[in-house]
Amino acid sequence: GSPLGPDGHPTKSLLRARDLRAQGVELEIIDEEEFVLRLELEGRDEDLNRLYTTAQLSRILKVPPAQIRSWVRNGLIEPTKVVKRLCYFEFSQVACARRLHQLARWGITPDRIRRSLEKIDECIPTDIDSTGPALLQLESMERGGPLLVRLGDGRLAEPNGQLRLDFDSRQELPTGAVPQMQPREDTAEAWFHRGVSAEESGLLDGAVEAYQRALALGDPQPEICFNLGNSLYALGRCLEAASCFIQATEIDADYVEAWNNLGNSLAEIGKHAQAILAYKRALSIEPSYADAHYNLGESLACTNDLLGAHRHWLAYLRQDPHSEWALRVRERMSKLRLDGSGRI
Repeated sequence: GSPLGPDGHPTKSLLRARDLRAQGVELEIIDEEEFVLRLELEGRDEDLNRLYTTAQLSRILKVPPAQIRSWVRNGLIEPTKVVKRLCYFEFSQVACARRLHQLARWGITPDRIRRSLEKIDECIPTDIDSTGPALLQLESMERGGPLLVRLGDGRLAEPNGQLRLDFDSRQELPTGAVPQMQPREDTAEAWFHRGVSAEESGLLDGAVEAYQRALALGDPQPEICFNLGNSLYALGRCLEAASCFIQATEIDADYVEAWNNLGNSLAEIGKHAQAILAYKRALSIEPSYADAHYNLGESLACTNDLLGAHRHWLAYLRQDPHSEWALRVRERMSKLRLDGSGRI
């Protein structure tokens, strides 16, 4: 768990450990990797070094994918590697970013967080790099300006509830309305950034409008098509989403996430044969893409190709053996009565 509690202070357990050590109690603080090695948990040490895609971390941390992409754009996190626009992350840095973001939304000031991180360093041995990454992420948050929250009625507020004037908004909005999406500059880039902000705030109708205007004003860019497809998919408009993902892949034939999301959109409307082709194209670009293996297995099972489904579910489990989705995969294989060799 996080060493910082909801109040922005070090957790009571960490402070208790510090006090016990000061009293001479033989208490040792070790990092996660050392902990796993001492318990001799076979295979779990690999989890500490495993890389996760945006979609995987979104499910694990219960954070919208758009939020993770926003942290990347703002320098809060940095992908460990990128394969054809598909980002892979270390779990720890994204979990830390989520915690810092939560604290900021709860009104905890960066100065309070910084002082708490310094106090944590007093509790933890010098050979454990405990707060360095968090301090760097905190600096990125501060450089990005004050954190604002979009309320349900479209107004902007600071995390402590203080309302802020939104000079981009044209008029006062009734409760539940989507705020006007007019950016300061009527350019494709300005509309794209407005769409990103709306998508991150959960204002999907506004995001769709902004991305569509961005496409109308400039040459189609794969990122705009991809984001528009994601917003349409989240609204349940899967056929329109599929068209956007097709456009993204026509512009960039190696856009691996767009191929996977195209498969998802087609699968949602029952076009599993076409979805299978999209997933296979994604895997031809990035063979270790865990999400595509999982999704391909699902579509193959829907077409009664159970042996093919089993093969790709096993490939998924090799990439992600211990998550909630891994449990679902094992349940699916059990219900379909597939044994270890893939026989029915």
